[in-house]
Amino acid sequence: MMNIAFSPSSALGQLLLLRSVAIVIQILMLLFAALVFGKQFDFVAVVGVVAAESVFQLLSIYAYRHTKEAEPIGMTMQLLADILFLTILLDLTGGATNAFVSLLVLPTVIAAVTIPTLNMLVVSASAIGAYVYLYIKMSHEHVHHMDMSTHLLGMLVNFTFTIIVVATVVSLLVKQNRKKERAIASLREQQLQQEQIIALGSAAAQATHQLATPIAHLALLHEELDELYPNEPCVADMSEPLFRCKEQLDVFREFTEYLKSASKITITIERFAEQLSELVSLQFPNQHFHFELENLEGELTDDPMLAPSILNLISNGVRANEQAGQVDIKIKLNSTDSEHRITILDSGLGIDEEKLKQLGQHVVNSESGLGMAVLLSHATIERLGGQLAIENCISGGTKCTIKLPKVRDEIITR
Repeated sequence: MMNIAFSPSSALGQLLLLRSVAIVIQILMLLFAALVFGKQFDFVAVVGVVAAESVFQLLSIYAYRHTKEAEPIGMTMQLLADILFLTILLDLTGGATNAFVSLLVLPTVIAAVTIPTLNMLVVSASAIGAYVYLYIKMSHEHVHHMDMSTHLLGMLVNFTFTIIVVATVVSLLVKQNRKKERAIASLREQQLQQEQIIALGSAAAQATHQLATPIAHLALLHEELDELYPNEPCVADMSEPLFRCKEQLDVFREFTEYLKSASKITITIERFAEQLSELVSLQFPNQHFHFELENLEGELTDDPMLAPSILNLISNGVRANEQAGQVDIKIKLNSTDSEHRITILDSGLGIDEEKLKQLGQHVVNSESGLGMAVLLSHATIERLGGQLAIENCISGGTKCTIKLPKVRDEIITR
């Protein structure tokens, strides 16, 4: 038994199914014509054309048996074959006077829905050419005798106009429909991503809430140990991690209050650059940061998660530098008329191209946890109306470009 890969719902499957139905109808009409009209046409030639079309149909099914969907050129050839067979049948059964000559419009309709514009124009031109051929081949004497020359010429003009209208309207409708489908798919993907981020945020909130009390107890114990053993090095070393933990809890609480508040707070880009410089110097004292500030003017939203999101990206650059034995990181800040740009350029080995395609869009499996940090940073930047782009540099390293919109009409400014 032959296995067929394409489904009846595919464009190829629908075309082959429609042709099969057409062949069955043609056979039934041949039998009806032979019995009722007494073979008033070249019956043998018509049977030969239908037989050839049937063989072509079987060969097409066999050729595409392992193909889920045909390429545009394949669909185009199939439609041109349909026009050819239909033209020959019409030529043998009355030509342009045949009542079924309007069936030449069908390949154009199918082409407008299934194949690119250029291929559709080829099919449309072929359909018009077939009709012109049938019109020219008509016996002018016969047409004159029946006083039908004006009528047939009008039919040709009408057919050409119909082809043009169908090709234009259907093609535009299909493009609009596909555009809407892409928009819906994009929205669905964004929704799934937001649901994933909300789940991560819920887990983070739960973990933060559960850690708040133990950290507070540890802070009290550290104060007591500091009083009892003021000169103990390990007690002094505990202060830094505890301070970091309390600082992160305070950031989370500040962010929660920020989300509850309806007002937006802004900060000048110059002040933000100063804060970022101070943060990276404190967080990564072993790295050499080269700040390049150009044309800094305007303000941006002072979101509590913006600085941590950028620090996440810088942290990835620091980790890449450490793996490559490098210490230099360039950070460029500049402003345009409508946005602020922050560029982070490390000196590492770059990121694998497969992971780079998914980075920031999905959770990427990584031993260093790179994917999660970038995913959260990407979500924060998008929430602020910005964009994040990550790419490998030809000279080596990774380049992160952050674009944030300028804020002009805010009331509260820092």
